[in-house]
Amino acid sequence: MNNKKRDITFDIARSLCILWIVGVWHLKDYVCLDGVSEDIMRAGDVITTAVLGAFTFMSGFFLKRHKMRTVSDALLFYRKRLLRFWGLYFAASASIYLASIAGGSPWFASPLSFVLSLLGLSVFFPPLPSTFWYISMLMLFYLLTPLLLVPRKRAGKTMLYLTVEAAFAILWLTGVTEDQCMVFFPMYALGMLVSDKDVTKVKSRRWWVIVCVPALLILSLQMDHRHIALLCWQLLALPLLVVISDLLARNRIACAAGRKVSYASMNMYLFHRHVFLLSVLVLNADSLHNIREAVMPIWLAVLIVVPAITVFSYYLQKVYDRTLSKTLH
Repeated sequence: MNNKKRDITFDIARSLCILWIVGVWHLKDYVCLDGVSEDIMRAGDVITTAVLGAFTFMSGFFLKRHKMRTVSDALLFYRKRLLRFWGLYFAASASIYLASIAGGSPWFASPLSFVLSLLGLSVFFPPLPSTFWYISMLMLFYLLTPLLLVPRKRAGKTMLYLTVEAAFAILWLTGVTEDQCMVFFPMYALGMLVSDKDVTKVKSRRWWVIVCVPALLILSLQMDHRHIALLCWQLLALPLLVVISDLLARNRIACAAGRKVSYASMNMYLFHRHVFLLSVLVLNADSLHNIREAVMPIWLAVLIVVPAITVFSYYLQKVYDRTLSKTLH
């Protein structure tokens, strides 16, 4: 399978994931969903865990291509990562922080929580900020990445990744951190271990994946141990997502939409709360001091607000990339 096909497959996968987060799961905070059963909410929580795991896997999968042989390689890696997203992350988190102060809706527990989030350290100082905890956690994983890329053989990598996971587990057990790093690091590590050939093998066995994975996912819902269940959901849903995305990659419209939504995906995650909040405030002008109680019609959210978030995020990324390119040259 050529690179172009592989890339569009993961573009579509990333698009499906961000549309779930923005267009379904977080939508529940801004529309009226009275009457939704606990079983449906639990299923949504399972899907969301799997989606975040897929995002984390893809981060590791593409970052493993960096070569780490010297300190200069590590510094260059940090520079590229910071330039890629930190400016946008700062703009998103700072603006939501200021808005939350005005509206009495604290995404960050304190000014210190806001600063630590920007440094990728919020996982060590709970409670974690809403939504932005995920980016802060990824920043911590990025900080570790040069070390994670040092071993060249899969056996050496596996031993190192298990050691890091054990360290996260100990930090959680001793109350130093919450459990997010322990839950999602295995997917980041898996992304670094999985090769392009492994992905191709999954796709070649797509009918086995389509038949077996949903059945195993249903069985995993019966598990009593929360953390084992979380890992199972992520591991089982990932091949299903890859297979579905590969099938969609055969459609020209899906490919075109997948590329654009994927390109906008980071900003969609960073700024979707802003657009949702602005929308409910426009519709509920008297709700500034009770913003979490304000809602909008679901048809308006799905047909207008979510597409607006996508378009806004796409062009914001265009402007950011163009500005960054001119600054560096």
